[in-house]
Amino acid sequence: MGANKTLRVGVLTPVSTVNPREAQDFVSQTVVTQIYEPPFAWPEAGRLPEPVLFEDRLRQDGPSEVSAAVRPDVRFSDGTPLTARHVADSLARVVSLRDHVQVEARGDRVVFHLERPNARLDLVLAQRFCGVTLEARGALHGTGPYMLAPGSTQDCTRLVRNPHARKAAAIDEIVVRTYLPDVLGRPEALLAALEAGEVDFTNVLSREDIMRLKNVRRLTEPGSSTAILYMNTERPGLGDARVRKAIALAIDRLEIAKLFYATATAFAATHLLPPMLGRGNDGLTPDLAKARALLADPDVRKPARLSLLIIFGPRPYLPNPRKVADLIASQVDRLGIAIDILPTATLQEYRTQVQRGAYDLALAGWIADTLDPVDFLETALGSESIPSPDRKIASGYNLSRWRNRETDEALAQLREEPRDEVRAQLLRRIADEVPLLPLMYGPTIYAHAWRVKNFTAAPLGIPSFAELDLQ
Repeated sequence: MGANKTLRVGVLTPVSTVNPREAQDFVSQTVVTQIYEPPFAWPEAGRLPEPVLFEDRLRQDGPSEVSAAVRPDVRFSDGTPLTARHVADSLARVVSLRDHVQVEARGDRVVFHLERPNARLDLVLAQRFCGVTLEARGALHGTGPYMLAPGSTQDCTRLVRNPHARKAAAIDEIVVRTYLPDVLGRPEALLAALEAGEVDFTNVLSREDIMRLKNVRRLTEPGSSTAILYMNTERPGLGDARVRKAIALAIDRLEIAKLFYATATAFAATHLLPPMLGRGNDGLTPDLAKARALLADPDVRKPARLSLLIIFGPRPYLPNPRKVADLIASQVDRLGIAIDILPTATLQEYRTQVQRGAYDLALAGWIADTLDPVDFLETALGSESIPSPDRKIASGYNLSRWRNRETDEALAQLREEPRDEVRAQLLRRIADEVPLLPLMYGPTIYAHAWRVKNFTAAPLGIPSFAELDLQ
């Protein structure tokens, strides 16, 4: 019997949760993808989602009812056979799903009662937060290729093979270890570990960072994420679209991209959707004179100071959040508006501030969960995506706290009929109202040791480690 194969994964922030319904950060999403399976697999471009936990695709049983039978050969990692009741109970806990869909078990079938039309429910059921879980003895079990190993911590998370998985993974164990950035936000420890052969795989570095590596394979794919400056529309002063637009026009997005990329024009944002989801131009070209003129209107109450909350730790779309925050502060200061930067050190600290809405501006962003532009737009702009302390939601990131009937109606229309002109009209409205300013696109970056075999880039940046092998 050969030695165990262990894939060592390096990350910059700890794993915050292994609950797929609560995983918001990229690292936690990478981990839960290995443990749990949603009812459908995310499809390749131009194809329909393939059933994973169901025997077939959804069957239309009535005007607002669809159903599917559960596969009989699926078991959780503790050996419990998967039933329709398990699937229904798990999906009923998904906040963004239960707002519009009621789920029940009927024999071996899972029945979905739709409160509004959704021709792409199967795409929703392919998302990570729909990963089916079983809670037993205080732990969550999944049906995926791996399971959480005893003794795992947030800084060092260990996954081992699920003995009941339908297909055994080639690699026995996955170790996800945190290498914290230095005091300047640079990933020096992770870079050194990769170069020394102590880490086999990472997908959290920036393009400029991986160019410093020599002893690994490097891959760069089109971006699936956008760095965003959110303007809290519930706060004094920022309820006025003229103030928000003035702030947007004072910010030079090209200068922000130049902080990290030699080819900055390829990464400076021109509208909200990342390149792999669509192209466009919001027309928010920097214009300091126009920004000052907007604030000079006697009806406008210009704020003297604004707080800027920044996300903890680097992200694919924000290689160094503090550096970007400092540049934004200096650019907005030219309007006579002082910026107080509010750094956060942990996910919990950041999440608490976000849920309370305790900021004027927020520097963060979003990584696409799916290849459907509507999902991205709904996450950033939908009223139901506004975070709150009593709403644990993996796909709610409307940090602008933008409540707008026309926006919600346009999103609902896109759900029923995803026409390009409807989407373009919505994006024009957002460019006019400016609840947020897209700043920079994040490429999908991979670096892995040469001993890693069978790797192919995943469309949304999160691979299935079960598909890999080690030499």
